[in-house]
Amino acid sequence: MKLGGDYGILCVLFTILTPVISIDCYACTSLGGNNEGCEDSFERTLKTVHFIARDCYYGYFRGTHCYKLKGERADGSSIMVRHCSDSHWGSHCGDIKYTNEHNVEEKIKGCLETCDHDGCNTATQKQFNFSLVIMAVLMTSALLL
Repeated sequence: MKLGGDYGILCVLFTILTPVISIDCYACTSLGGNNEGCEDSFERTLKTVHFIARDCYYGYFRGTHCYKLKGERADGSSIMVRHCSDSHWGSHCGDIKYTNEHNVEEKIKGCLETCDHDGCNTATQKQFNFSLVIMAVLMTSALLL
């Protein structure tokens, strides 16, 4: 029975520490629809798994949140950005200041959503807790031993 207790402690620690260690966000950009895989028909599938940024960094800091920015640029073209950030930026719609890939600030008319769990910056906000699945598998295997 000692082994089962050890698995339980390990599972609890894994569940607690996983969100602190890192976050996996989808990281892609589509300007004027040039990256169809990043657009809002986006679903978590094998076709989009390459967009997941492991060890997601925002500048020099490890990401703690994911964000999705969808809107229209000043020239009328569409923009979709999915990435990680180092803090919770809130979720709102309206005028949003965005620093583009050339380090130039531009005003976007659109919506920004920020979230704090793995893969949460998809088009559909389905929640899936990988830690709970691992914990269930470990506890089931401990009971079978």
